[in-house]
Amino acid sequence: MKITAATKITIARIVLIFPTVAMYIVSQMVNVNHDVYVALTVVAAVLLALCLATDIVDGAVARKTHTVSDFGKFLDPLADKVAIVVVLFLIIFFNRGLDCGGKFAANPLIITLLAGIMMSRELIIGIFRAVAAKKNIVLAADIFGKVKTVLLDVAVVALVLAPLHEAIGWIATIAYYAGAFFTVFSGVNYMIKNRAVLFESGSAEDDEKPLDESKKTEE
Repeated sequence: MKITAATKITIARIVLIFPTVAMYIVSQMVNVNHDVYVALTVVAAVLLALCLATDIVDGAVARKTHTVSDFGKFLDPLADKVAIVVVLFLIIFFNRGLDCGGKFAANPLIITLLAGIMMSRELIIGIFRAVAAKKNIVLAADIFGKVKTVLLDVAVVALVLAPLHEAIGWIATIAYYAGAFFTVFSGVNYMIKNRAVLFESGSAEDDEKPLDESKKTEE
């Protein structure tokens, strides 16, 4: 199996998740002075931002080289979801800065509940896509799925930095709530738009086109 250049970049993004997670854990667990804590936290946030932002790079490479790979289409959304899920759960576990300077005590609980809802949505959409795949139907992404991806990327990076300043905590919270809304909304819209997958034995809507590797499969 030949691995395309775009897929190699995606694999590099997945590998980058490990030092990102390690740096974040170190920043939260090691007893150091404030300046060192700030430096470690910023480095963890930069690594996470780099991991998420390079999602644009592999797509651009795929478009430029006109490469199509089922392996790449599998790995691309996986890279983002793994990074977001692992870091988000660590953020909830350490629970630093989530209460926005003590002014929003319920925020950690709300963030945790929304994380559960969003994970449930991803599971449902994953099953939905599996049903479509059995019928040889490839479902294209829509703008709402892309919006939720950007919002959650910004939110999780900001949540990493939230302990450093109350204002960052509020920005992270707003972005996270907006991302959670679009996560649920895009999932419902995605299933309604492609309801033929569940209720018809044939193909889905006529205007749907198969994706190539250059198109993101975020729902």
